[in-house]
Amino acid sequence: MKSQLDLNLLKVLTLLDKHRQLKPVAKVLGKTESAVSKHLAKLREQLGDQLFVRGANEYEPTEFTLQLMPQVEQGLDLINGAVQKEDFDPATYDKPITIALPSLAQYLFGKSLMVDLFETFPNSFISITTWSDDSIEGLLDDKIDVGVQYFNPDMTKTIYQKHLGRYLGGIVCSKKYCSKTLEEKLAMPYIMMEMKGWQDKQAVTKLALEEQGIDIHKIGVVDNITCLFEMLEATESATLLPATKHLLEREDYCVSVLPEHLQLEHPPSVVANYKMVHHSNPLHVLLANKLRQYLF
Repeated sequence: MKSQLDLNLLKVLTLLDKHRQLKPVAKVLGKTESAVSKHLAKLREQLGDQLFVRGANEYEPTEFTLQLMPQVEQGLDLINGAVQKEDFDPATYDKPITIALPSLAQYLFGKSLMVDLFETFPNSFISITTWSDDSIEGLLDDKIDVGVQYFNPDMTKTIYQKHLGRYLGGIVCSKKYCSKTLEEKLAMPYIMMEMKGWQDKQAVTKLALEEQGIDIHKIGVVDNITCLFEMLEATESATLLPATKHLLEREDYCVSVLPEHLQLEHPPSVVANYKMVHHSNPLHVLLANKLRQYLF
């Protein structure tokens, strides 16, 4: 580094890495292409590297830049979070907001949550999407602000997992089979819901039953929550789901919370996931608190 680094120029570095052309960078910054080129020249001098070299169709980052970018982006996120903390006002916040939820959560309270978010962030475009295998990448790329799932001990350390609460497991079936005993309900055929995050490959409640020597008779799996409830109504079958407050309040289905001895000793924590650099950001803290309100 040949001279003191001008931190104000680092935005040029991140934008050029994203767009690989001077024109869109200049447009974002409200400057001329010539001014952006001069900023890049200053950065090259201060960092002692070419940073980007002109390729056939675009600017290509050097190896030094590829190694530097994660730290630069993290640092800028921290600075932006610190500044935003002082003047954050949901009523004037105008950036898009995206939340990834398990399909059961969308089915039970997605509408209420979205209406709440419309009122809280009147100038933002709100998206609620289904949690999937790509959601972690979406969080890291800032395409998703917050996502909900079970706590994952193997989660990358760049993702903050904020504890929201814990759910007990329950048996869900049609109202017309509510008079069945627990033993009779456990003996029913089961249609399972493939839900990334809450009812993932570990099938938490099913695992708890198996630990007590109870093997349910699984006859099928669906990945659509509406289809699951339609199947429960159309057939004499049951399913295993987390006993959420919204599910317990429903009058059209029978929800039986499993007794304590059939629960896991330590039910997994339901968490809000967002980038570690945003762990104290007022936007992400507000979104996590709203999710806790609807989930628990």
